[in-house]
Amino acid sequence: MFLGYVGAIAGGIGLAAILLVISKTLRLNLPRWLYPATAGLGMLLLTIHIEYSWFSQVRSTLPEEIEIVETFDYSVPYQPWTYLIPRVNRFVAIDHTSARTNDGVEDLVLIDVILMERFSPTFKATNFVNCDAGERLLVGDDIEMDETGMPLSSDWSAVGLDDPLIKAVCERHNSPSA
Repeated sequence: MFLGYVGAIAGGIGLAAILLVISKTLRLNLPRWLYPATAGLGMLLLTIHIEYSWFSQVRSTLPEEIEIVETFDYSVPYQPWTYLIPRVNRFVAIDHTSARTNDGVEDLVLIDVILMERFSPTFKATNFVNCDAGERLLVGDDIEMDETGMPLSSDWSAVGLDDPLIKAVCERHNSPSA
């Protein structure tokens, strides 16, 4: 975040310096207020660029085993342009290398879900996914299992088979060859 501020200030000064060089080279007599206004515009534009490029930069650093299954757009009043073009500030991903199945319990996959948000710590949560019922269960330290390996919890979230996380997990891991 600190480097974003430093970059924004440098970008603003750089844009004002470019305007100054152009005005001196072409011998233009520009109003004095235009230089700080240009610096402010440069800072604003660079900050907008940094905010909008966060998701693509993070996505490009993820290994191919991590699949982004859902993104969330962000719009706020103090950034009115985000109502025209919302930006992604958080997403949900799954780590396919962590997927585990149990031959004794069909349609059940255990997988790590990664929740990432700008300016927040990354959170990883292990979930059971029931591909038959379209349900998810957050795994905690106190989870109990029956003799077949089925969780004995009533805290399943019925999200439906159209849920992006359910679809991504079940399409890849809920098959006889998985």
